[in-house]
Amino acid sequence: SHTENDLLRPSNPYSASKAAADMLIHAWARTYEIKYIILRPTNNYGIGQYPEKLIPLSIKNLMREKKIRLHNGGTPIRNWLHASDTASAVMTIIDSGKVNEIYNVAGGFEQKNIDTVKKVIKAFKGTLDNWENYVDFSVVREGQDLRYALDDSKLRKLGWKTEKNFDSEIEKIVKNNKETWRW
Repeated sequence: SHTENDLLRPSNPYSASKAAADMLIHAWARTYEIKYIILRPTNNYGIGQYPEKLIPLSIKNLMREKKIRLHNGGTPIRNWLHASDTASAVMTIIDSGKVNEIYNVAGGFEQKNIDTVKKVIKAFKGTLDNWENYVDFSVVREGQDLRYALDDSKLRKLGWKTEKNFDSEIEKIVKNNKETWRW
C-alpha cells in the first residue's frame, strides 16, 4: 500500500494525469501561497454513479443482455469505497482544519474485478448459476495496473472510518439501477 509520501510513478496516461494534477497544485501553492488539500480516493461506488464505471456499466449490460467486458481476465484488484464514506472523509479533513496536506482515502476493502462483477451478477440475477455466460474475458487493457492499494492511516488518525459495507450496498445499488433505469 502506498502512503502519501511515496514517489508518484504513473504507469499509464490516466494515472499520469492524476500525478500531473498533484504537481500543478503544489506549483500553484508554492508560487502563489495558495492553501490546498489533496485527496487521493480509491474507486468509489454508490447509487447514481456515472454509467461508464465498472458497477453501473455491468448492470447496464445485464439489462441490455450484453456481456460485461472484464479486462485482463478480471484479475486486477481494486479498492472500493462508498461515495458517502468519501464524503465523510472530505468533511473529516475540512473539520480538522489542516491544510497543505495530502490524504489517501481508501477504506481498506479490496477485491478482484471478477469478484465485483460476480456480486453484481448475483444481485441482478439472484444466482451465480452460469455467471460466465454474462462475461467477456477477451479484453486486454494496455497499461492495466494489477492492483491499486493506498494506505489511509494518516486520514484514520483524524478519526475517519468507513460506515458502508460493499456486500450489503451492492444489492441496493443493483435494485435501484433496475428500478430507475435512465441510460
